[in-house]
Amino acid sequence: MRALQFREPIDTERLALRLQTDADIDAVYSWQSRADVCRYLLYEPRDRKTVAARLAEDSRRTRLEANGDYLQLAVERRADGRVIGQMYFTVDNAEYSTLEIGWVFHPDVAGQGYAAEAARALLALGFETMGAHRILASLTPENTASVRLCLRLGMREEAHFVEDMFIKGRWEDTGVYAILDREWSANRG
Repeated sequence: MRALQFREPIDTERLALRLQTDADIDAVYSWQSRADVCRYLLYEPRDRKTVAARLAEDSRRTRLEANGDYLQLAVERRADGRVIGQMYFTVDNAEYSTLEIGWVFHPDVAGQGYAAEAARALLALGFETMGAHRILASLTPENTASVRLCLRLGMREEAHFVEDMFIKGRWEDTGVYAILDREWSANRG
């Protein structure tokens, strides 16, 4: 798998996926502070100071090469410049050319196809630019919107781990969905 130094935004029909900046604080805080959004995430709702610290840390991460390297990208709606979500890409296993994808969007834009559009752009980056063999998503199976998105993207459920993570004071299941490069190529044709 080829390393990636992320510099230029990825433009889709309606979106720009770009590195986050300090100027994104209001937008990111608008969903990271909400209990209904954080319900399916690994963290509790965040205060503004924590969001600012995470933005500062994430904005320094621009390279995907070694295990654990990640990008946290802002998803900006091109029509009005509003940041409506975040996309996450991490090197899960460099030796086996495996990446992990994730997303979070403001509830106000749910059901408009933005998550699918952004995820397809990131899958294309992983498979077509980086040469990944496999891209996976790990999520709680209770997050039915993300499960449906994985299936819409051509991913299949590969595993359902029962109570494998202790998060926010309770045991949670994890669902793993994935797609291979050859499946991505076949679906794109």
